[in-house]
Amino acid sequence: MKTATVRDLRNNYTGVLRWVSAGEDVLITRRGKVVARLSPENDETAEVVDWASSPEVLRDRSGDDALSAEQSAEILAEAGGKW
Repeated sequence: MKTATVRDLRNNYTGVLRWVSAGEDVLITRRGKVVARLSPENDETAEVVDWASSPEVLRDRSGDDALSAEQSAEILAEAGGKW
């Protein structure tokens, strides 16, 4: 069973919904206390997800260059947009 905070749910609801659609029960917490539980509608249709074999985990990062502080700041500034 996975756990997500109210902030996680608000800021990353697509990721939390991905967990639920994959068959995971997700406990939603606020200030360390469980306030809700998200469960898949039908457990029969839930797919089993092997997170350890996902492409993001298996990707070879040994050849990747590390970003400098300036490059990281530039990417964050571009992604920030005008809110």
